[in-house]
Amino acid sequence: MPVPRHDSLAARIERRDSRASEKLGSISVTVADGELAKLDEYEEVIAAETEFTEAEYKRLRRKFDFVLIPLLMIAYGLQYSDKTSLSSGVIFGLKEDTRLTTQQYNNLNSFFYMSYGVAQIPMGFLMQRFPLGRALSVSIIIWGAMVMLLGACNHYWDLSVVRVLLGWFESVVTPGFAVLTSSWYLRREQTLRQACYYAMNAFFSIVFGIAIYGIADSAQRNGGMAAWRIINLFLGGLTVAIGIIFLFVVGTPDEVWWLSKREKLMAKARIVENATGGGEQHAWKWAQVKECLRDPQYWFASIYNLLSCIPNGGLGAFNNLIYKSMGFTNLEVILYGMPNSAVACTLIITAATTVYYVPRARFPIAIVCQIVPCAVFLYVGLEDPAKKWNRWAAFTFYGVFAISTFMVWPLMSVNIAGRTKKTFMSASALIWYCIGNVVGTQIFVPSDAPKYLKGLISCGAVMCLNALNLGCWWWYYARTNARRDAEALASGISAETQALESRLAGELDLTDRENKHFRYAC
Repeated sequence: MPVPRHDSLAARIERRDSRASEKLGSISVTVADGELAKLDEYEEVIAAETEFTEAEYKRLRRKFDFVLIPLLMIAYGLQYSDKTSLSSGVIFGLKEDTRLTTQQYNNLNSFFYMSYGVAQIPMGFLMQRFPLGRALSVSIIIWGAMVMLLGACNHYWDLSVVRVLLGWFESVVTPGFAVLTSSWYLRREQTLRQACYYAMNAFFSIVFGIAIYGIADSAQRNGGMAAWRIINLFLGGLTVAIGIIFLFVVGTPDEVWWLSKREKLMAKARIVENATGGGEQHAWKWAQVKECLRDPQYWFASIYNLLSCIPNGGLGAFNNLIYKSMGFTNLEVILYGMPNSAVACTLIITAATTVYYVPRARFPIAIVCQIVPCAVFLYVGLEDPAKKWNRWAAFTFYGVFAISTFMVWPLMSVNIAGRTKKTFMSASALIWYCIGNVVGTQIFVPSDAPKYLKGLISCGAVMCLNALNLGCWWWYYARTNARRDAEALASGISAETQALESRLAGELDLTDRENKHFRYAC
């Protein structure tokens, strides 16, 4: 709800030359003089919230829906295709051409995620210190070049180096896109927009599955360059091209050229009610890092990422081999893997749309989507291997578990306020994502073929634990919101004043724990 300007509130903050504890209405805060210097600018943005009509806001939202979201969708789909190009290549001769052992192949997947995890904090720091759009664009171009280099590798060691560099520069995608989305959209709009590009993991599996099928079939029939090399050159070249487009188009409202001065003010005023800040450059605040480490939601998110990515890492590397164990040829593996991607893509958008209209459905959906795949894994692992089509039909639904992730990941921008805290939360929680993926690549072993029973049972077990973790996370948010509601009622502060203080707290880069008027989406 837009609120009128309240000049007396700003007067409560005394400008000082050094950091000082202040009183922002009813909120105890620590404000740096760099933030105080921008106080007039922040108040202007808050005051501007009521200067524009709802029709103007909707028209502006359509503009950046049309410009930004398609680019984010393409880039996110490409990063998934690039990351899993190794899995595609292995069924078209990569292991044979580079003389890889099975353990070395597993290591290449592990190296990617190790690098991805180690890079999170330093790359997050750089994205906060440099213009967000430029930082993302340069990273996309470099990782595209690394994918192209994969097509030129001939040995285990050069593959290892390129996979490490690929993981390093792909590390910016999920946290960077989350911060970028929070710079443009209201909290209630972010889950659906983020789901649009998350769904591209599944959609691009279909699109590039068809393209890769055609490339590989042609290479097998006509000879010439190995199919896996062509696949990497094709994917890497597309990624470099989209990175160059990013360089000229993508950024925060203040960075882009395609908004007028009035539209830039409107874009910032439109999201001021979020009270989470945007993606602008900020100094690194270690106090926010310490708060993040003490925040229960950080640990819920970290545990979630660890547990959810054990099956993700294992199946990402071995799903094609599981299909092959069912009796499919190399080319059939690509074709019969597409229905799984179609199911996942459809359900991701359906779940996000449900959350947009029924926000309280987020955690129930996430919990159910952890439990259902457990039955799928058990069936595929225990069913008679001779029943090829029964196992294939069940395995088509294994990707349902990813829907939980795409319901939860938006919370790292929706429910976290404070630029450094948001960066650290997204980045360090994804370190656990990497650890989970590394563990996952080791739980499927060739000796378990064709059933891969041990690996599938392990996946089901950790997903049951994760369902319990999600339930605890949901309870924490509900309890915190109820406590803050009771405190607000007891304080006697008007709803209008609470809304104004919350907006100014967000602009002053306060965290969700410092801003007692902040309520968690759950």
